[in-house]
Amino acid sequence: MRISAKQAAFLAAKIIFAVAVITWLFHKIDARRVWLGVRDAHRLPIFFGLLLWLVTIVIAGWRWFRLLGIFDIKIPLRSLTTVVPIAQFFSIFLPGSAGDDLTRMLYISRLAPGRVGEACATVLLDRFIGLTSVLVLALFCVPWQWSLLSTSRQTYWIAVAILLAGAFVCVGGAIFFLGGHPTHRWFAKRLRFRPGHSLRDEVARIWGLLCNNKMLVATVISAALITQLVHCVIFYLAGVSVGIESPLLPWLTFVPIVLAANALPITIAGIGIREYLLVLFLGVIIHVDGAHAVATSFVILSLILMICLLGGLLYIFYRPKSKLESSAETGAPA
Repeated sequence: MRISAKQAAFLAAKIIFAVAVITWLFHKIDARRVWLGVRDAHRLPIFFGLLLWLVTIVIAGWRWFRLLGIFDIKIPLRSLTTVVPIAQFFSIFLPGSAGDDLTRMLYISRLAPGRVGEACATVLLDRFIGLTSVLVLALFCVPWQWSLLSTSRQTYWIAVAILLAGAFVCVGGAIFFLGGHPTHRWFAKRLRFRPGHSLRDEVARIWGLLCNNKMLVATVISAALITQLVHCVIFYLAGVSVGIESPLLPWLTFVPIVLAANALPITIAGIGIREYLLVLFLGVIIHVDGAHAVATSFVILSLILMICLLGGLLYIFYRPKSKLESSAETGAPA
């Protein structure tokens, strides 16, 4: 899997940015206190956080399963749930979400050999829904924290980007759910007289399928929103593990902003951005010192690495089989 020179330069820039932010933070806080906070973190909250992260993997597999169902592609939920952490493992090595999405496309191409284009489309749809869910949550959180976000140029522009992206998503969602059926009928009439062969016709057909399954799309979006809320709880548990005593509610007002900022392709795995924003929000809202805030972020990073390690182990042992291969082995008709 080769990386182009442009991608390599972009990856290097993100690494430099992350290192610069972390270095700047460690000039302002005591690195030894951060290390002690991570070393002495309570294990039970971390354990529950890991369990919740595994729950989000199951939800992600279920979301993918439901999206494939729109195209009448039947892949076992167990296989999809196995592929999700494997994709997260490969997301470490490629910039942005390319590693995650590309890995899932490669696996789904193996699992659904006759429906590769449609199966890969579900990966992009799931990525879009996941991103829009966190933007929608962050859109409602930004006004609560605007006075804090507008104090510096960096956080101000992050907040503006989240507001614009969230507003765009809400407008697009309204067009889909309120005006989807007329466009669906237009697409259906057009495709009845000319089968879809071009990319434009394929997009039109996919739009029609989505419009015809609005309730299913709504359940997938709801599941994505639940996933983001679970991530908020995981952040809260990470804070509890390093000794931050605070109710869950304040975390719900700013963690979606952190998650949305992490989705911006300006760093690797959110390193740098996550620490900076946690220091900002935890310091002002919950009056937590910077060392505990950075320790919380490092506990989150350790959870991410544990999930990636699980994905690496699954990659070693899991060998996907297409429906056709499974049918040939059992002697049943495909």
